[in-house]
Amino acid sequence: MSIVDKITSSPSTAFSFELLPPLKGDGIASVFKTIDLLREFDPKYINITTHRSEVVFKQNEQ
Repeated sequence: MSIVDKITSSPSTAFSFELLPPLKGDGIASVFKTIDLLREFDPKYINITTHRSEVVFKQNEQ
């Protein structure tokens, strides 16, 4: 079932959550722990997204 189907088939307000994955070198255990806590709210889905790219501003010398 697609996410759109899950949302449109819900007879009441549907909750979802978006999580950031751990940074490189950190374990995924914290994500699983968070998901276990969020399951209490019966979300229609939980999305794990990506970190945005790090942007560094560097002044050009002219």
